[in-house]
Amino acid sequence: MSAPGEPDPAAYLLRDPVMADVEPFAQLHARVWQETYRGLMDDEVVDGLSADTFRPLWYSVAQAYARDAVPADGRRIRVAVLGDDPAGWLMCGPARDEDAPTPDQLWALNVAPGHQGRGLGARLMAEVLGPGPAYLWLAEGNDRAVRFYRRHGFELDGAVSDDRHAGVREARMVRRG
Repeated sequence: MSAPGEPDPAAYLLRDPVMADVEPFAQLHARVWQETYRGLMDDEVVDGLSADTFRPLWYSVAQAYARDAVPADGRRIRVAVLGDDPAGWLMCGPARDEDAPTPDQLWALNVAPGHQGRGLGARLMAEVLGPGPAYLWLAEGNDRAVRFYRRHGFELDGAVSDDRHAGVREARMVRRG
């Protein structure tokens, strides 16, 4: 629930990404990661993050949606904006792991720090991912994320990644249904 004076989750527009989103969402992506992963990821990696890091991803996302209503790889992506302010996004789609515990995977859910705690993440999950079985990977030590996902039916299942990308070890959370 939003605090008095803050917009409620319904105030946000959730929509497909467009080409005009490339720069603002690349900048937001860098800012969210810098604020979220400081202390969880190697400092030199966090310090090196910029819009340049994420611009190719956002360009490919916008291009895919410009060509197809649903990208060929089955991913579902929605961006959230409040007026002209980019506020967050959710990316999900078919499982990317061979031994996936569910057919659907939440690839990324990020909400700008100034928009957290207003129900936007929950709205993105409900409208884009839906209530069914799904799994995700998150950085070990990201306790805020663990608490958020638990409120939405996910539980740590004991699986961890052996690949330490940027010094991060990831843990898997699964929602069975």
